[in-house]
Amino acid sequence: MEPVCIANFFLKKAKQEDIPVTQLKLLKLVYIGYGWVAAVLDRQLFDEPIEAWQHGPVVNSLYHEFKHYGRDPITTLGVSFDLEREQITYPDIPEDEEDIRFILTFVWDIYKRYSAWALREKTHEENTPWHQTYYDEGATVIPYELIKEHFHDKIMEYLE
Repeated sequence: MEPVCIANFFLKKAKQEDIPVTQLKLLKLVYIGYGWVAAVLDRQLFDEPIEAWQHGPVVNSLYHEFKHYGRDPITTLGVSFDLEREQITYPDIPEDEEDIRFILTFVWDIYKRYSAWALREKTHEENTPWHQTYYDEGATVIPYELIKEHFHDKIMEYLE
């Protein structure tokens, strides 16, 4: 699955509920969704690495897909170009991925109320995967295992 499938999932939810989503907010929602899926299903949502940038975790392809919006709300879905059919498509999560859709809907319902900056601050807390990678390791790619462990611990906190 491509990261743009996850981005489009959240953008569709935002449009249905008339909640503006900026690029910064979208990048954080995709990261959080990735973390929840990792923690619950022990599965990588997509293969592209999540990088530790100044303003938090970023999926590079999504940054470039939506960067032209700047701080404005995103008004279109992400696209892909099908070379075989020579047509533009709007990637989506496959219908048979019900478990992923369920988890991402749960993530949306929890985090949709937060501003982009509030989500940025959550990812910047001490001992988060972003913080450990950006400051402690001086790396750019946030390891999957670090993300999975962090979100597993967070979910366990919610359940207590």
